[in-house]
Amino acid sequence: MCHACATPHDGDAAQRPGISRRGLLRGTVAAGAAGLAAHAMGAAAAAPARADTSGGDHGVRLRWLGIAGWEMAFDGHRILVDPYLSRQEYRSGGSRMDPGKPIATDSRIIDWVLEEHLPEAPEFILVTHGHWDHIGDVAALLNHPRWRDQRIRVFGNETHLNLIRAMGVPAEREGDLVLVTGGEHLRYPLRSADHPRPAYTVEVFRSLHSQLGGYGFSPAGTLTSVPPKPATLGELVEGGSLAYQVTVTGRLSVMFLSGTANFDAREVAHTAPDVLVLGASGNAAVHDYFERALKTLDWPATVIPTHNDDLVTPLDDPGVHDTANRAVVSELRTLVGDRGRVLDPRHLEPFTV
Repeated sequence: MCHACATPHDGDAAQRPGISRRGLLRGTVAAGAAGLAAHAMGAAAAAPARADTSGGDHGVRLRWLGIAGWEMAFDGHRILVDPYLSRQEYRSGGSRMDPGKPIATDSRIIDWVLEEHLPEAPEFILVTHGHWDHIGDVAALLNHPRWRDQRIRVFGNETHLNLIRAMGVPAEREGDLVLVTGGEHLRYPLRSADHPRPAYTVEVFRSLHSQLGGYGFSPAGTLTSVPPKPATLGELVEGGSLAYQVTVTGRLSVMFLSGTANFDAREVAHTAPDVLVLGASGNAAVHDYFERALKTLDWPATVIPTHNDDLVTPLDDPGVHDTANRAVVSELRTLVGDRGRVLDPRHLEPFTV
């Protein structure tokens, strides 16, 4: 979520983020990597039975890329959500985003992250919306020498894909820009005699952008055609928001309600993920966000707040984790209590669930 009209934390630690919609398999969720604190949990009576999530390693690794960016990896498969690594300064002397600020891609930090942490290309990049801190590096990643010859499918709606095209991707990647609008339930690999069951599935849900203190957000807007190459942050418009649930067959499901601190409860009601990655700032105008999200998703066994850092400290700065809003973690732990665990991820440090 791009908080164009507010500071990253926006005084929202006491607000409550939420999530919503359908239900799949309930696997198990595990203890995190070193440094991830947690509580144990039991399933809600109304929800489908979940396996014991108090510990264990189910071979699924998560890595926080900062802001709303995530890597999910298992059995040689990799998926990225909103991989924005540049973390450029977005303000001009104040606390709010300056829409006239030039887009600045940090090639040095992208090279470093791919070399040290993401050497292998993902199978999919899942885009939640079109703001700079979500989509700003997608074209640069698709063009990077390390990934340029790898097939990477990108999910996004019409606006998101038009922005990626405008930022410059090779013509040969056009077939891998996959239009999704919400409601899709897609499998990988494609069904065949060799693959009667998928290794995993991706469900797409229509979602909502955070609504800040003024009940809105900026830059808004949609695109029905490819615009000129964007030059400023204000040209990267939201274009509609999406959420994604990735289910590893026979193991567990992870809901990425991560791009914004808002959601459409009717879309995601009773999806009952095992793990919820929850956008956690910019929700000053959203009623009972955290509590409604957790209830709508039937109290996921593991909750991981995201989009709660300062957006700008470089990923190779040892102090980057100190920029996370720790009040959000405390708020969620109080709310979740003994019904589950709330993890506190460190930037770029992988942990298993």
